[in-house]
Amino acid sequence: MAVALAGRPMGVPVMEIPSPTGSETSLATGQGQQDPQPQNSHITRSRSRARRSPARLPLRTAFRNFSGTVEIVIGDDDDKSRPITKYMVHKELLTASSPFFAAALDGAFAEGLEQVVRLPEEKPEVFEWFLQWLYTGSLTIAQDGAFSASIPQHHHHHHIPADHPFHAHYARAEADALARTDGDLRNHQGSPKYFLLIDLYALSDRLLTQPLSNHILTTIARLSETTNSVPTPSDTFILYDGIRESSPLRTLILDLFAYKKTDKLLETHKDEWHPLFLRALVVKLKRPGPEAIERHALEAWRPESWSTSKPCEGCKEILKPGQSADKCLGCDKAFCGGCLRRFGGVQGWSGSMDTSGCKPWVGRGLCGRYHEHLEGEVCR
Repeated sequence: MAVALAGRPMGVPVMEIPSPTGSETSLATGQGQQDPQPQNSHITRSRSRARRSPARLPLRTAFRNFSGTVEIVIGDDDDKSRPITKYMVHKELLTASSPFFAAALDGAFAEGLEQVVRLPEEKPEVFEWFLQWLYTGSLTIAQDGAFSASIPQHHHHHHIPADHPFHAHYARAEADALARTDGDLRNHQGSPKYFLLIDLYALSDRLLTQPLSNHILTTIARLSETTNSVPTPSDTFILYDGIRESSPLRTLILDLFAYKKTDKLLETHKDEWHPLFLRALVVKLKRPGPEAIERHALEAWRPESWSTSKPCEGCKEILKPGQSADKCLGCDKAFCGGCLRRFGGVQGWSGSMDTSGCKPWVGRGLCGRYHEHLEGEVCR
């Protein structure tokens, strides 16, 4: 559930898995969602070799070079609160995507000899989201093509001037179409299930599936921006009790609270926030990092008079008329030269306006600030 508003290097690279063709065997799906389903708690495959439904997500593999499956056991026989659930999963997918599974299944450990991996502490409902990503590379359901097909390409809101009367209409319609692909990532009221994504991130971190972790970070950032929401107090307990301290997920959520208008929410919410979260947020607000400036698209600016002057966002000093400073093209905030030097320069203005730059979780800076990659790798 969401509240609405008023480094770790990896040792095993993830290989690319060929995309399937329309005639290849695929996982059975329900109502258009490419969600791996159990057969007696095992994954099954459809017998259909005919047309693929346009409502289905494409699979990440054609299964042509797969040699077998392994058994993943979730739960604990000795704990009645965590009953056993078993899954049969293609070994090559697991070992290519997860260094954890590669080490377990390709080595001389008991798991490698038995081709069985037991995860007694994990939850089946979270592991099944991992399986959806494993087989489809996505956490969403298939894109609804009805809206896009009904509008010529040159009529999409990206090609319509902002002052055009239909711009807002098409923008809302496209946002609604995208929201429908979120499926069970939102509750019945349309609010993001941040608790689910945080739990899934914790599992991904344990399985060392770096691409999934980055995908979750991007998904949380998108959901927060499109719904203007942040995680709930209970979500902060999952975040600070179950996620490693150096995780970029903590950085992202702190940024969401620091740079969105959350002061009244933090003050008036009836539930308690995690004390470590509150402490980290206070420290961030008192000692903002370089992103406090780097997130802006700046250009040189001087106030002409006291009436047109602004306070510096860094030191809060009023800029004097004629004083050299920089101002953001997106949000109009100003920074004095001293604050710019204190943060070691700025990565903002580069010749074209990027209004997303005021939010580090939006636009081209998202990967550099939040994603974890092997050295030299970047998001495509």
